[in-house]
Amino acid sequence: MFLALNQLSPQREPTRKRKVAIVLNGNARAVNERVVRDLRELLRTPSDLYVSQSLDQGKFIARHIINRGCDVVLSGGGDGTFCQVVSDITALRPHRLPLFGVLRLGTGNALATVLGASRSTRDGMASDLQQAQRPSAESEINLLRVKGRLAPFAGTGLDSLILSDYNATKRSLERTPFSWFTTGGPGYALAVATRSLWRFTLEPLPHVIIHNDGAPAQRVDLQGRPLGDSIARGGILYQGPVAIAAASTIPYYGLGLRLFPQADQRRDRFQLRVGNVSVMSVLSQLPALFAGTLQDSRIHDFLCTAVTIRATLPTTFQIGGDEIGGQSSVSIGMTRMRVVTGAALPPRHHDASLDAA
Repeated sequence: MFLALNQLSPQREPTRKRKVAIVLNGNARAVNERVVRDLRELLRTPSDLYVSQSLDQGKFIARHIINRGCDVVLSGGGDGTFCQVVSDITALRPHRLPLFGVLRLGTGNALATVLGASRSTRDGMASDLQQAQRPSAESEINLLRVKGRLAPFAGTGLDSLILSDYNATKRSLERTPFSWFTTGGPGYALAVATRSLWRFTLEPLPHVIIHNDGAPAQRVDLQGRPLGDSIARGGILYQGPVAIAAASTIPYYGLGLRLFPQADQRRDRFQLRVGNVSVMSVLSQLPALFAGTLQDSRIHDFLCTAVTIRATLPTTFQIGGDEIGGQSSVSIGMTRMRVVTGAALPPRHHDASLDAA
């Protein structure tokens, strides 16, 4: 009887593990010999581990991953590494993309926080790899489209100024005994204390005009509640000097800073944050800024689908944590991207009333 029932029962196909490729930024401080060795041992196919040392090498690796037919691509080296990997692969094959994920191996780990990546221990990386191989571990996030790149955040002002100063500090001390102090949180703190505070205080703020290029945009309060009427396509969202003018699809900017608290409230919008706030005001409310609870009448938050930020003079922008200098106009759009996650992403609501022009 058992054999007869068994023969009549449908046979389940064994679940196929996803084929995973890992791309590491060889210039990232956390990417060391131990990490590379551990990941080679953890991967079923060690040849699917790539260590990139340059942008050109990254583009070659992207083509190789596509040719190998990998189902999932994990990046290790911070938010900038993720952005570069996703942008390179999408540029080569915009359709039938693999899933993307991150390992917590960078200075800026905003995406690692959002996607629930484990700590960068051997056990943590093994857990992330097993999650990536599991077909059920899949979700979607929004990414910005900016100047041919995909990134979770981009903008100008204080964030790009600090990034520029951080890079300058690293370059100035890279061949000195103090080079170890210039990465991660200590490096940012040093850059802010020795450069950014003075530049932000003494240099004139960039003047911008921001147009809505997409569906009706809505200004919101800290809880995401609408403030005033929506702004139609072609309307001006902001005009004047800015301490920051930045967009994001995720709440975090890095180092635990919850700079965009409304970014995860709508699945069909990104958050635009514009502010003309003094440096002393920011410093005096630093805990609230990190917690995402900073309230100031000079900070304006919008939910948008596409905008253009035009500066009266060429200025520095950051795209996904990478510095892009000398920009007078930057257009920002949005796209959806499939990702692997180690934690459930918070639900986002959809407000159909904002979809009509």
